[in-house]
Order: sequence, then C-alpha cells, then structure tokens
Amino acid sequence: MFKAVIFDIDGTITKPISSWRYLHEKLGKWDVLAYRYQEMFLAGKISYRKFCELDASHWQGLPEREIRRLFSTIPFSKNAAVCLKQIKKAGLRLIGLSTGLQYVAEQVKEKVPFDAIVCNYLMAKDGVLNGEVRINISHGGKGKMVGQLLKPFGLLPQEAIAVGDSDGDVSLARVCGYTIAFNSTSEKLNQLADYVCQTDDLLEVYFHIRQLLSSASHPLSKSIKPKLKQ
Repeated sequence: MFKAVIFDIDGTITKPISSWRYLHEKLGKWDVLAYRYQEMFLAGKISYRKFCELDASHWQGLPEREIRRLFSTIPFSKNAAVCLKQIKKAGLRLIGLSTGLQYVAEQVKEKVPFDAIVCNYLMAKDGVLNGEVRINISHGGKGKMVGQLLKPFGLLPQEAIAVGDSDGDVSLARVCGYTIAFNSTSEKLNQLADYVCQTDDLLEVYFHIRQLLSSASHPLSKSIKPKLKQ
C-alpha cells in the first residue's frame, strides 16, 4: 500500500516551470546574461551550483519583502489546492521536493500543511538578498533524498508515489514505487512513469491515486466523487 506522495513543485503544483525564471521575468531581469547562464548549464559548461550562484547574483540588494510579494501571486496549477488537501485528508504523507526557491514553498505551505518540503534558498541579511544561495537539491538529485525524507515516517521509497513534470524528476521516478507524470515536458519521465496525465488539471492526479488505492477501507476511495472523465 502506498503511504506517501512526493510532489515536485515548479511546473507541477505551480504553473511556472521554474521559480528562478519566474523571478527573473517578474523583475524584468530575464536578460541576455540570465538566458546565457541557463544555456551554459544545459550545455554542461558550468555546474548547477555555479548556475544558481550566477542567477542569485542578479538579485543581490533586493528586499525580501519585495520578493515575497512577487511570489504571492504565482499561479497554481488547476485544482492544486483541492488535490493536495484531499490527499492530505486521506492520511497520506505529503512531501515536496523542489530545486526551486523557498518563496514558492512558502506559498504552497500556506495552502496545505505538507509533512516536509525541501527546496533551495536565496540567502539574505537584515531582510536584503546578499547574492548567495544555499543548494539543498541539485538538478537530478531528488532521488538521493527520498530515503532520508521518508525515514522519519518509517516509510520506504517503494511506499511513495512520485508526481513530477520534467527531466529533473527522473531520479525521483526511478526510486519511488509509483510515478505519475503531470503535464510533462520530459520524454524521459513519460517513459518511466506508470501513469501519464492527459490534462493540466491536478484533479486527474487525485482521481488516479484514488483508483490506485481503491480498497474500500482506504479513506481516499471515499473522500470526493470524481468530476473528470476517466
């Protein structure tokens, strides 16, 4: 029986596929340099850490209150809150793993109390970004964290369902017991996934998990009636 659901955040729970790029664009800083950093990383010319450090340097000196204000309006995927609340209500552990920024995680936790969320952090001093970043998860490194995140709950990776949307979720898919690709941009993830969502509505994820745990004794099987065609 599955006992936890591990969600990617950027591009899965929220619509923007990268909170880093989202912030660049909101600040009008998605410029030649920012785009070049991304291209250099994707081409293997710089490490993920260096990529993040270069990005963070763009925002040095900005007040955190302004950053939080910008993220307060980040758009969520359709029915994200309903999906997450129903999963949580059913008694499944709810965990977030994201290479995105802490400000998105803060918005997610305001809507639904996750059991754990791990993400990356822009660092600040006296309420002002200092241009530094703390990398808790590297690109492609989610799979390595699953065991240690589940251990406090007495769970094993094979008891977890993974939900993601990109190449960055492939390592997560490889270690979890079941994987759902949601609105995926990754052919690799789609090939590994046990189920590929055909809509951009997170209720499809919820309904599929409910079917997966179809035992009449499991609370998820009775929580709400489906509104999507299966």
